[in-house]
Amino acid sequence: MRKPALLILATMPPPIGGITMHIKRLRQFLDGNGYDYTFSDIRRAKPADTLKSIWRHRFVHFHVSNPLLRCALVTVSTLLGKKVVFTYHGNVGQYNAMKNLADSWSFRLAYQPIVLNQKSMDLGSKMNKRTRFIPAFIPPGQEEVLPVAVKEAVLQQHTRLVCATNASSVSRDKQGREIYQVSLLVKIFKAWPEGCLIISDPSGSYQRYFAETGEPLSDNIILIDQPHSFFEVLKMSDVFLRITTTDGDSLSVKEALYLKKQVLATDVVNRPAGVQLVPLNEQAIEQAIRQLKKGDNNIPGVQLKNAAAELLELYQEVIN
Repeated sequence: MRKPALLILATMPPPIGGITMHIKRLRQFLDGNGYDYTFSDIRRAKPADTLKSIWRHRFVHFHVSNPLLRCALVTVSTLLGKKVVFTYHGNVGQYNAMKNLADSWSFRLAYQPIVLNQKSMDLGSKMNKRTRFIPAFIPPGQEEVLPVAVKEAVLQQHTRLVCATNASSVSRDKQGREIYQVSLLVKIFKAWPEGCLIISDPSGSYQRYFAETGEPLSDNIILIDQPHSFFEVLKMSDVFLRITTTDGDSLSVKEALYLKKQVLATDVVNRPAGVQLVPLNEQAIEQAIRQLKKGDNNIPGVQLKNAAAELLELYQEVIN
């Protein structure tokens, strides 16, 4: 039996996050279009099995967040004579000097890096002229259902302005700031009972964090600490809040725009048309949130490309 040319090395849910959902939907699209490939879950496979998988394929597409691991895999795969593509799920230059150096080596060595926003494209193309800009958005391939208890809890908040935010973990940037700014949002909504904040926390990391810090949540804050579909949460929300200190190309921003929801996001990276921008400043963020209105969904039409279709084209180009 002939071995597929392409190996996709990434992680599927769980955990649920922007990257894992991107991979899940990419695989659904490729399967639906009958494209032949091999998938290996880098978090669950043994290192020796990962190396064997790389050796057996001509073309490898990495979705690896750790810059040092990504650099090692790109180096080994290139030395083995493989064509290497990797998607940079973040903002190029976001790490300390050592990790940014590792990223620079990965960009220069890879056959084709993929970046998710224009700022990263500007930097990446200087390191590798083949760098390609393919935003992360892939529409859901199938309907998903929220747990009944979660759905009922959100429905009880219908008289308030329902704002949703999400976080894959309690992470900090190179300056020590909380990347997803969930603690700030909790502070704002505890003082603003007219609004409701839904925190999508599928890993349970923020639930543990608040338990450790003794941070009580008010009755207008719902923390969902179990695996669930954030796309379904967005359907029940008025606003998506993407208040982060750094970012790549947020899948959730595109999902919210796809559903014609209001989106308020910090201006730390380029954002799509239709997003209301706010500076990374506590007072400005609180003021912008308090000015949001329920039912204000006059979102301009936004043309969103399907990243899975673009990736399929890329795969066919690289292999041929």
